[in-house]
Amino acid sequence: MEPVSKIYFLNNPYPSGHKIVTFNWSGRIDEDGFIWFDFHLKTEDYYANDDHDSDEEDEDLSDWDSKAVWGNYHACTLSSNYWGEQKGIRINDLDGKLDFEAVVKNKLFSNDLPSEQNFDDDDLAFNIYLLGHDSCADHEIRFLETDNNQYNITWTGKIALTYAGDDEFSHEFKAEIFKVEFEGFHYPKTWSVEKATEVFKAKLANFEAYEFVDLNPKSNKREYKLNKIKSIIA
Repeated sequence: MEPVSKIYFLNNPYPSGHKIVTFNWSGRIDEDGFIWFDFHLKTEDYYANDDHDSDEEDEDLSDWDSKAVWGNYHACTLSSNYWGEQKGIRINDLDGKLDFEAVVKNKLFSNDLPSEQNFDDDDLAFNIYLLGHDSCADHEIRFLETDNNQYNITWTGKIALTYAGDDEFSHEFKAEIFKVEFEGFHYPKTWSVEKATEVFKAKLANFEAYEFVDLNPKSNKREYKLNKIKSIIA
């Protein structure tokens, strides 16, 4: 049986977790030459597999513990780019070339957990819609290469229910995502393919292992991203 990708919000009313229905993992390079990983995750409805009547719950439960509250907000979106902002986790420095294989062999950290004196949502690597538009930080992402250019990903982090006025990152999540492919690197739309080639050659190790792929092959509009060339398993 194929494993099911899920996200678990620790100690919420659904210990079996929530199925992930959308997951995207991509990269991008910005105008300054920094390279980022973007992740986008969306769940099914929290109550999708629940036959319990949440209307019968104790009204004294906290928001986190109440199925009725979870039901009001339906599903989770956790993303670095869904709301139009460009966030994500930076994966290179400006002094050397980025080695993709080396990056995915190590854990990624967001290092963005706010201090008590300094909390600004704009500084966080991801946005989250959970029980309203809440906040998340302190992400750790691990990759396990499987086969056919696919990876299993384990993603953990902390959550503050800021929509309800709570700035304390007192809740945690863990996502387990199976058989994911990296979707390639995007680059600024103002760049030509020639400029993108020049910059990527300077910024990426093993540039010959990549190719430009047309995002809209059926359109007259030419827009590309840079993909890893897939290895062929005999």
